[in-house]
Amino acid sequence: MFENLRNNQKLSLFIISLGSFMAYLDISIVNVSLPTMAKFFQVGTSSVFWVILIYVIVLGSFVIAFGKLTQQKGYKKIFLTGVLIFIIGSALSGLAQQFDFLIIARFIQAVGAAMFSAITAAMVAIYLPKNVRGRNMGIIVTMASLGMALGPVIGGFITQYINFHWIFYINVPIGIVAIILGRAVFKETATKPGKLDFLGILFIFIAQTTLIFALTKGLSYGWTSLPIMGSIITSVIFWILFLYQESRTSEPILDLNFLRIKRIFLATISNFWFNMPYAGAVVLLPFYFEIGRGFTVSQSGLALAVMPVAIMIVGPLAGILSDRIDPNRVSMLGAIVGVIACLLISSFNPSTSLVFMAIALLVMGTSVAMFNPPNTKFIVGESPLEFRGIASGLVTTARMMGMGFGTSILASAAIASIFMHGEPNTTLTITPVSFSAGLHTAFLLGAVIMVVALIFISLTKRTRKPQKNEVKPRDSGFASFHHE
Repeated sequence: MFENLRNNQKLSLFIISLGSFMAYLDISIVNVSLPTMAKFFQVGTSSVFWVILIYVIVLGSFVIAFGKLTQQKGYKKIFLTGVLIFIIGSALSGLAQQFDFLIIARFIQAVGAAMFSAITAAMVAIYLPKNVRGRNMGIIVTMASLGMALGPVIGGFITQYINFHWIFYINVPIGIVAIILGRAVFKETATKPGKLDFLGILFIFIAQTTLIFALTKGLSYGWTSLPIMGSIITSVIFWILFLYQESRTSEPILDLNFLRIKRIFLATISNFWFNMPYAGAVVLLPFYFEIGRGFTVSQSGLALAVMPVAIMIVGPLAGILSDRIDPNRVSMLGAIVGVIACLLISSFNPSTSLVFMAIALLVMGTSVAMFNPPNTKFIVGESPLEFRGIASGLVTTARMMGMGFGTSILASAAIASIFMHGEPNTTLTITPVSFSAGLHTAFLLGAVIMVVALIFISLTKRTRKPQKNEVKPRDSGFASFHHE
């Protein structure tokens, strides 16, 4: 019935973009509802952040593994299976009446998102022409940004006028469309035999989860308490076990030889640091708008949409620019703009004008648009062919790990500052003045983190030349698998 749609480039780009749209819509649509969820489930601020944290931890732990699995099972199969699991997790999240059940459902949802998020960048290289790769990367980021932009608006409206449970259902029809079109349009790619490193996946998941738990709960339990110290020690042990496992197994989820490529390592580390402050903005600003300024949930959603709208506008331009000059130069400028954005947000207080807030959020969105698309293009494009699928997963891993640690670190900095003003860790009693002080502390730290990202990206040099056997501009991309 749909045979005439096979290998259609426009539809291929649309379906890949749809995957990015779903993943990021789900992040932003949840953020605006966090204060409401905290009240509904009767949990504290640091606890409700786990609605976001479990999602980004799973993505940060699993995307590399699914990037590896894709080479063994095929891009089409992994993409469609991931969308199906994501739909199931979304439906279960909408049904949640207990906080623990919601976290489990979000885990399932994130596993699905990890499957298709791991390979979207590589699918651009596989299914679409090379000569417009930067432009297409920009379109992918634009669609992700559209999801981020619409998420707060839709989420705010649904939470205020219907029920926050319905924010999880919105991805179900989108996912169904992606599955139907994906089955018709995509041709399965060549595969090669191999096995999945389950121990490696388990080790990195435990290492991340225990460390982020310590960072988010340190103030509540006490930094020298047994649960926190035990979590930190456990994290260290499992990071060591992960590195040991990856160095000895024949089929590692992350080939350490890949990270020994200096330009890839530096660009990836920069990606990690850059996305920390942005994640802090995404999760802390809803509380600032609703607690610090008295916004309704829908008004908060409209305010939060400013950042992704800026990303949506600037993203394609940054992608096109990275086709013409060194992508790292564009990313460097994005990091500089990011430092400025953090300083602007750090000055927010209960009387900050709406115009100033809008400018600050536009600057933050612009910085993300100028950094992430060129950085993604650089890491995937500079990677040797045998690492191309893993590189796509590595980009998402670094970004999601950065978002996870950024959420916990900046939130902890904000909560610590609130405690210094004598406020307990609850959304019900924090005052506008105390939360503004917390926001100030968090984003001064964010500015420092942005400087670290700037240093790493400035050290990254483009040295790789195109390989003779790379896909030609008009090839579909499938041939690249036969050269590995």
